[in-house]
Amino acid sequence: MTSAFWRTIERVPGHATDTRDWKVDLTDCWTQVERYLPETSKYAERIDCPWPGGEHCPRHVVRHACGSVRAVCSDPGRLCETLDINSDDIRIRELDRRRLFADIATALGLVVPTAPSRGAALLHIGDHAIAAGRSFPVFAALTSPRAPLSRADVLDIDRRNLPFVLLVTSLGAIDPDVPAFLAARQGRVLTWAECLHFALAPRKGFVAAMPLVDLFAPEIAALANGGDVAQRPVMTLPANARWSDLRFAFREEAVLNVSYLGQAPARLEPDQIGMRDERNGKPNRQWRLLLVCAALGGALPRSFPISTIKGRRPASDIVRILGQFQRGYEKQRQLLAAALRVQFGIDDDPFTAEDDCYAARFLVDASALRQGRADQRDRNFADDD
Repeated sequence: MTSAFWRTIERVPGHATDTRDWKVDLTDCWTQVERYLPETSKYAERIDCPWPGGEHCPRHVVRHACGSVRAVCSDPGRLCETLDINSDDIRIRELDRRRLFADIATALGLVVPTAPSRGAALLHIGDHAIAAGRSFPVFAALTSPRAPLSRADVLDIDRRNLPFVLLVTSLGAIDPDVPAFLAARQGRVLTWAECLHFALAPRKGFVAAMPLVDLFAPEIAALANGGDVAQRPVMTLPANARWSDLRFAFREEAVLNVSYLGQAPARLEPDQIGMRDERNGKPNRQWRLLLVCAALGGALPRSFPISTIKGRRPASDIVRILGQFQRGYEKQRQLLAAALRVQFGIDDDPFTAEDDCYAARFLVDASALRQGRADQRDRNFADDD
């Protein structure tokens, strides 16, 4: 559970304090949360005292010439004992919101906005896509009961007339009338703790506390029509299914076979997994990007311009095709990942970031397409004879 982390976020003013203070509440989950609390160049000059403290609290930090550090009570009555500490104890650590929200967006299958909108109290951390062209926004707040989120803070929330979710540290961190106020505008308030668990080692970050189709069921239902296949996974997989258990094989450019642990494959076409462009009936950009991923042996570039993918320079025709995705590429890649997570019911990100590429966690094969093209060239060559 992540409850201790969010309680500590609420407790620490400005989300910055010394390492010793962070660890007071986070000792049991320090290995999971340390990545979100990087060290700064600052050091604490005071160390908290036991409650109730005296007139001259808190204890002040004394550095000795020999390198030792002590926290000393300044009260004439020496109400608090002197502590032998070290420089690491008093190093200030500050919450890295950017890394925190990036990991949360991954766990919740969110497409991150190109330019996140930041407000005094609210942050739009991404959109959860249920099908091509249909998604709802997710907002975040790291407020505390000392300064709870009020109706004025959410009055102008950019919900785009869509259902939306607001994630908060606890219900005490918002005014009591906010949930009802948002519900009248298709909004739902959830706490971080009920949505997220820490990922199990060796993985880092978070995982969703339940399947995303269940966590976001009201929002998905509000957006989807009754017959939409996007509401539930296109394949029924065990709860412990992993991406590495799946094999994707393109039989044709608009036909994908997907098999689980060597079982008989399911034959899927773009419209079955929400990847057909409704304007022209052709496969959309996410399907075409998946096709490129297959052609590259299960990889996609990290960024443009492309130098190498998996340490090798891709063929010129692939570079040319990828050039079609350069504008808005990262959003399209995120949409592809979000669509795969929804369609196959696996909450983990289907791609993992490597040095020069995003590597697919599933096996993906386009050899049948390459063979088909080779056969066509052979036939053309024979005809020319």
